Amino acid sequence: MRYGTLTIARHGAVAVIALTSADGMNCYTPEMGEDLVAALRAAAADEDVAAIVLTGNGRAFCAGAHRDVLTGALGPSGLRIGQEAFIASFAPEFAAIPKLTIAAFNGSAAGIGVTMSLLCDLRLAVPGARLRLNFAELGIMPGLGSTRTLARLVGPARAKTLLLCSQTLTSEEAAAIGLVDEVVPADALQDRALALGEAAASASRALAAEIKAAVDAANDGDLATALRREADAAQRLRGA
Repeated sequence: MRYGTLTIARHGAVAVIALTSADGMNCYTPEMGEDLVAALRAAAADEDVAAIVLTGNGRAFCAGAHRDVLTGALGPSGLRIGQEAFIASFAPEFAAIPKLTIAAFNGSAAGIGVTMSLLCDLRLAVPGARLRLNFAELGIMPGLGSTRTLARLVGPARAKTLLLCSQTLTSEEAAAIGLVDEVVPADALQDRALALGEAAASASRALAAEIKAAVDAANDGDLATALRREADAAQRLRGA
């Protein structure tokens, strides 16, 4: 399938989805949201895919929502921002993709460019990339469940500071607080993301899905709950 706002390519067991625009800034539009839902669902359903990398082509990862759609303009799809499935309803499905998902910041990101990465399992970034959560500055509410995902990564107090004060972090600063997992030289970013994805392919798809689901539920309940969750998963795997 061909997409207007992104490309998708296979590298062994890893699907690489790259946001794409003529100016290299990859600003978000409802059309990009529709493409992301289709591409992510296709990669998630492909049994030969063990991991999914989300990155950008050009200067930026995603420089936030396009200024035109922020004014409420209709896109070519006839949708206004927030009406497309990616913002309206897809976040839980994205987060629950039963495969390793990796956001690879090839450049800077703002707004939804940052919050979409929070739905991934890992975040890699090139040195000096700038990550900006500018929702308060724009006068709009953060979306994609980011008030939860951000707080789980960096803690409630820091999440409030980042969101309310429209702070900009370098990739190194983001790594220091847990918002980015690794800072990787630009010429090694794709290789590192692919290596992590290929490493995840060593586990069966069923086992990978169970491990990811169990870790995602780690904050739900106590240690005894985690033990029961693991035992139930092991039983399901034995019966698979």
